[in-house]
Amino acid sequence: MQWKKRGPLKLLGPFVIALVAAPLMCACGGGGDSLSSMSAPVAEQPPIAAIAPVAPPVPLPVPGPQTVTEQPAPAPIAPPVPLPQIGQQFDNSPTGTPYPKLATLYPGHDGPTVDDGMILPWLSSKRAPLKFTVMVQTRRDTDGDGKPDRMALRIVQPAEVADGLKTPVIVRPSPYYGNPNYLDYDTKSRGPFLGEDQYLRMGFTIIYSDSLGTYQSEGCASIMDGSERDASAAVVKWLANDAATKGFDEHGVEVRASWSTGHVAMEGVSYGGTLPTMAAATGVTGLEAIVPVDGISNAYDYFARYNGVVPDEDSSTALAPYVTTLTPSARKKMCEPNRLKLAADADDLTLAYNDFWKERNTLLFADKIKAATLIAHGQSDNNVKTKNSVQLYDTLYRHKKPVQLWFHSRDHDDPAWQKEWQKQILLWYTRYLFGVNNGVEKQPTYVRETPAGDKIAGDLPSPPDGDTGDTLVGHCGSGHSPRDCIPTGELLVKEETWPTTNKVSYYLRGDGTATGLLLTPVATDGAVHAPIAFKSTSNSGTFETQAMANAIRFAGTIRLGMTTRFKAKVANLKAYLLVDGKKVTWGWVNPRFYKNLERPETIDLDTDYKLSLEMMPRDFTVLPGSKISIYVQGYNADSSMSAQQIVLDVSQTTLEMPVVPRARARAVMKLN
Repeated sequence: MQWKKRGPLKLLGPFVIALVAAPLMCACGGGGDSLSSMSAPVAEQPPIAAIAPVAPPVPLPVPGPQTVTEQPAPAPIAPPVPLPQIGQQFDNSPTGTPYPKLATLYPGHDGPTVDDGMILPWLSSKRAPLKFTVMVQTRRDTDGDGKPDRMALRIVQPAEVADGLKTPVIVRPSPYYGNPNYLDYDTKSRGPFLGEDQYLRMGFTIIYSDSLGTYQSEGCASIMDGSERDASAAVVKWLANDAATKGFDEHGVEVRASWSTGHVAMEGVSYGGTLPTMAAATGVTGLEAIVPVDGISNAYDYFARYNGVVPDEDSSTALAPYVTTLTPSARKKMCEPNRLKLAADADDLTLAYNDFWKERNTLLFADKIKAATLIAHGQSDNNVKTKNSVQLYDTLYRHKKPVQLWFHSRDHDDPAWQKEWQKQILLWYTRYLFGVNNGVEKQPTYVRETPAGDKIAGDLPSPPDGDTGDTLVGHCGSGHSPRDCIPTGELLVKEETWPTTNKVSYYLRGDGTATGLLLTPVATDGAVHAPIAFKSTSNSGTFETQAMANAIRFAGTIRLGMTTRFKAKVANLKAYLLVDGKKVTWGWVNPRFYKNLERPETIDLDTDYKLSLEMMPRDFTVLPGSKISIYVQGYNADSSMSAQQIVLDVSQTTLEMPVVPRARARAVMKLN
């Protein structure tokens, strides 16, 4: 093995970009030990849709909240520092599997080179890779044919395996490999991971695995339940040379993964990023690292569900129809009973969080996860909502699991800071698949992208004219969203953890005029406003703050606690939070779940109910001179409903904002 080490760059001392003018009220959480403003559900309880009566407002001293930021001057991100008293390699992995010494991986050769904590390409690029297929037998029979289902693996390895090379394994699971366009994208295009050719030269075996009941795998798709978790874990068990798990070649002959070191990672995007977390939630030995990008952590927070409503803003997919699209034509008849049962048990009529959905809440099994988890998600992702990744990070962090969250400003796509992200993946795999002591476990656990000028996610500029390159920095072409381009001045900021926040209440008031509506953190500002009645097809009017005197950073879940009543029919509600008139985050609430999401309640007309509307998690800064606003509207209401059906008691309505009182960055890098 060859080992190279470069010392970290010395950063400039911290500086303060805002001063505290007044203490913040109601400190919630502390020390970064938990994300006090994060969204439910978590492992200890079901998701909560409504809260108890809102506590009486507490005045906030003028001039209001602001954020103190301490950070070093922008500089290249320094490599992590190896842990002392460990040596160049760890003896055993987090799952208890011994690491082979690097020099023994390829008999007759020195083994891989490590530079700045990363395994570099060290194998030949001129030899054709080895390719073959294996079917791994599971313990489940989901299609009822009397035989255990088998999972299809298409395996690609360095040619040197034929000469005795032992390799760790990267599995890319997906339900979409039956789509030729998806397969071409995953294997040939630059995605959020390193390319197949790069992985091979670094000494990894790459496996494309069809999820249960899709493409070439047997069984029936059941989506995020115990069957799919077990089937995904079976793949890892075979790769880790578990004696009880069998694999068969294309001739039906039993084969073993004798070429595997027994150390496995899983990576993927969207549902492909959901499957790694599910496999890890079984606690399977050998699964050392997972990299879920835009993945689902709780099925209830994705499949046509969000706080008791069917959300809009992006396509909303119900679970049973989704299964239909994944099931190969040859198995549709066999799997039809399974699909019908899924449709019935999902309860699309009431949208309750029942036992069917609890089985599909991976967070409830997070205590079993041993794999080091590297998460990425876009703040503007309206497909897989940000709640999924933020609550996964929060849950794993509280369970003291090795985890990092990379939170960028784009949508359901690759991280914009592609080059640094790929370096992090390689650091992650070098540590957890090869056992190299590179210090990655001591890195900051939260990394965020700050758009140039602290622009809010959703308000990003168009790509530069004429820039159609597909480079690691430009990232503007080849089918990617134009918003993935990096404008000048973007920053990559690393923090020890998701910042500690103070819960600050903003009150809905009148501004003293006949029609003006005021949003203020000072309970005595403005005038008490009478209840506002509005049509279910309309909105409450917009409540807006005065221009911000200070820079304020908000990080976490914003909640609107409101008192409402309905005059003729019950309507769902939606609220938008805006900055300078541009939508930043939003959320929904179904009044029928005002107690909890497990059972809908009967709503009596003309009766006050206290509801909690939870918005999607964000991390954004509002600059001096900007204004925050909010409005409430009817959602999915019957357009035939006339007159004024919804009454909002604004004197009993409070917007709870997670304010970051002090932010301390460990490292800052300008992306271009």
